[in-house]
Amino acid sequence: MRFIPVIVALSLISCSQNLTRNDEVVAQLGGKELLLEEIEDQLPKAGTLAEADSIALVQTIARNWAKNELLVEAAEFNLKADLRDFEDLVRQYRNDLLKHAYIERYVSENLDTNVSDEEVAAYYEENQSNFELKESIVRAQYTAVPLEAQKMKEAKRWFKSRNQESKYLDWIEVFATKQSAYTDSSWVPLDDFLNDIPLESSNPYSYLKRTPRFTCEDTVMVYFVSVNDIRIENSYSPLEYVRENIRKMILNKRRLELIERIGENIIANAIEKGDLLIP
Repeated sequence: MRFIPVIVALSLISCSQNLTRNDEVVAQLGGKELLLEEIEDQLPKAGTLAEADSIALVQTIARNWAKNELLVEAAEFNLKADLRDFEDLVRQYRNDLLKHAYIERYVSENLDTNVSDEEVAAYYEENQSNFELKESIVRAQYTAVPLEAQKMKEAKRWFKSRNQESKYLDWIEVFATKQSAYTDSSWVPLDDFLNDIPLESSNPYSYLKRTPRFTCEDTVMVYFVSVNDIRIENSYSPLEYVRENIRKMILNKRRLELIERIGENIIANAIEKGDLLIP
């Protein structure tokens, strides 16, 4: 190989079409060499930097390379007593990476990700005590209408009367300007729902429990609120509220069982082939 000074290296870089890339050495340290081809991806395109800046860049790259090599050499010399421990750690880390990569690939190719509603329901029934609510939740909706909308007084009466619901629905379709982002089957934290509506009550849980349909208002909007169900904290979560969590729990259980089978199958195969002997 041929050693080239920095300035010559830069001239070669600017005429890279004429380079024999495997022959150029930018820096030497004992028996080690930094090749031009090893640093080409760190260098700018020809003409993008002034010559002085390009020279400084190549020098910085060479110095950083030498600094790294010298630090490793110094560490190996001064930490001879600990070197075996480092080598063991590196070997263990490599082995752990390989095992993790193999297990993850095997799991991704063999894990059954289909979880039926029946499996979710059965898991819920068997483990219901694990699904205690940490906060009150509600299944409710609201639709908001500008305060000055026509026939507001009548609409409030229609809303609270099941017999006149069709009139309310026709009216709300015309005047509604805002509504909850969740469906009437969605469970949401009670505090989140109360933050969305201007309800003034010292005990909102009791109010929502005894008043499934009501209106409340601020200075701009009237909110038409329908409450389908409500659960207080420390009771059990409804299945729909924890369905996705249960699905993840079932998949994680399958994953752990699959990983366990990988190890057992490998052991059994090694014993069958005679590679592993355990007295």
